Amino acid sequence: MTADLEVSLLGGGAAVDGDLTVGPSVAGTAPTAYSFDQEVLNVSASAGINPLITAIGVGSSSVDVLASSTVDGGLGSRNATGNQLIEDFDLSIGELPVLADVLSITADAITVSSVVDGDFGALSPVGTMNVTNFRVFVNGAQVGALLNGDITADFDFGLSTFLGGATLTLNEQNIVGDGISSSSLETNAINLQLINVGVPAVGAIDGNVLVGLTGASLQASAVPEPSSLAILSAASLGGVFWRRRRVVSPAC
Repeated sequence: MTADLEVSLLGGGAAVDGDLTVGPSVAGTAPTAYSFDQEVLNVSASAGINPLITAIGVGSSSVDVLASSTVDGGLGSRNATGNQLIEDFDLSIGELPVLADVLSITADAITVSSVVDGDFGALSPVGTMNVTNFRVFVNGAQVGALLNGDITADFDFGLSTFLGGATLTLNEQNIVGDGISSSSLETNAINLQLINVGVPAVGAIDGNVLVGLTGASLQASAVPEPSSLAILSAASLGGVFWRRRRVVSPAC
């Protein structure tokens, strides 16, 4: 997970910067076939405004990432895959000592993958996301639908209806390449955007949170053999970055 947040304090405040790194990251390159898998248990990290107020907190009982490719120098269709499984996921924004969190997202399990397969002339990228008991809470109350099963690509949760300035996109997919000689796919399980989201008695939060980043790509040529060469397959839970800085005028 990566996060880049800025907190504008009521009445201004001293500048504080911090970054945290949590979770595994794996990657591989071909034309030699590979499969790399790494799991980290009890992942947790947080960054606070002060000892009593937390800007962002994240936790998971297990994060398992996989990068693999079947490209081996031979002819024919091959694939590259990035996959990530996050269990007992809990993300909170604006944790206060007495009041409920401004925003929290929980799930029993989140699985996200990026796959590119095929051969020269027909490279196909496919991103998938599956969730178990995916819930979103605003100020302590559940909002929107309880989600289970497969999530459609670039799904807009409609969070702005319940929390002004916040947008939540699930199974976000970014595809690059012509599908003939190259194809690259990056899939984010969660993309949370915050624009001037108020935190009671604190100020406002702006920034971006990405969870469950996976990626895969293939490059292929008709000649010389082999006809398919996988360049990159990667899956990662990279880190958490948070910052706040002094502002000239106080937040409203």
